[in-house]
Amino acid sequence: MSDNVMYDSPTEFLHEVASEGGKCVAQSVIPTDAGDYRCACSCERWEILAPSREEGLRLARAHTGSVPE
Repeated sequence: MSDNVMYDSPTEFLHEVASEGGKCVAQSVIPTDAGDYRCACSCERWEILAPSREEGLRLARAHTGSVPE
């Protein structure tokens, strides 16, 4: 697998997520029917609702330590 996920196939990416159980390999920010966004991490220890996509992305980055909270 390459160092840049943009060069990996979706299958390779999903295989890495599955094989790295418990680690923060992938985060999702998915719209709900209620108008908010369900945010979760592949570590399976983080799941929240955010009021906007931008806030969900910010919280996901904070969860992984990519940016300060």
